[in-house]
Amino acid sequence: MNSFNRSYREKRQYLFDINKFNLIDFDFNGLKKRVYHNVNFSIFSDDYCNADCEFCVAQLRFESRKQMYKKHKISDDYEYLQRLDKVLAIIRPLNPSISITGGEPTKCSRIVDILDLVKKHGFRKRTITTNGSGLLDNIRGKTVLEHLINSGFVHLNISRAHYNDQINQNIMKFENNQYCSNKELSYIIKYALKRGLRPRLSCLLLKAGINNIHEIMNYLDFYNELGIDNVIFRELMDYDMDNMINTEKKAYCIENKIKLNEIWGEFDKYPDRFVPQLNILGYYYYVEIYKYKSIDCVSESADLIKLYEEKEKHKDIVYEMVFHPNGNLNGSWVDNEDVLLRYE
Repeated sequence: MNSFNRSYREKRQYLFDINKFNLIDFDFNGLKKRVYHNVNFSIFSDDYCNADCEFCVAQLRFESRKQMYKKHKISDDYEYLQRLDKVLAIIRPLNPSISITGGEPTKCSRIVDILDLVKKHGFRKRTITTNGSGLLDNIRGKTVLEHLINSGFVHLNISRAHYNDQINQNIMKFENNQYCSNKELSYIIKYALKRGLRPRLSCLLLKAGINNIHEIMNYLDFYNELGIDNVIFRELMDYDMDNMINTEKKAYCIENKIKLNEIWGEFDKYPDRFVPQLNILGYYYYVEIYKYKSIDCVSESADLIKLYEEKEKHKDIVYEMVFHPNGNLNGSWVDNEDVLLRYE
């Protein structure tokens, strides 16, 4: 039975009530909090990325808080991994889902050791978000893709702004053309599916890229031929523009924003192609899920203003956890906010 209510589009996060969800009392070494029961734990592997996307979400989260995107790091590998191991052990009773992200995690020199630690602690649902460029890199006799599979990862999120290689390169601006081509992606998809690792493509809607329902269908049809059955289309995040310190990024986001409300209105005109399945109200995001042929077509909007409003109302609640390269465990993607376990 479908659960889909179009009226949510206008109300979105105003309808969200965290107290309707199960919350777990947890002690972060003396800091007592309530934790959302389905909490996700993200390992922010490194801030280095071999792409230069003007819409970079990791940078946006910092710069919309009037902070430069410059993250302090634990430089010594042994010290970093020892700290991550300790944090994983502390939060293990919460049994969070695990996500590895960055920067570009497949280009992080510590990626295999990070995967080994996640496997060691036996976490449930394990996901990595990547631009795909390092999945076929060989480390210790195996590709990063093989290491992911051997470490029990079940979801592989690959960022892909367009189905055309050249347009994708123009948008994501990979250095030295080291992007993941459609030819390589085809191999990665087939290899992963045969071994229980489900790939999903993530596409940011942009006027410079995928910008209307017909291009969305072209994207879905193209990658369906390569075996993809799960795609998420995202709207550029809303944020407090008055705080944005990067004027170039601000101008790019304003110029290129595609509004999902308009796209959803187009979906409604093709009910035989985009079959409504479910919508989800999150604390700063809103999701509508459709079935397009054999593909799960997910669409998501997010609002950083709502994120901080929600957290201000419930300061004792942890909505998500992020391990930063400086060794801090935070309830925020900004490494000096909402520190849960500080690394001295």
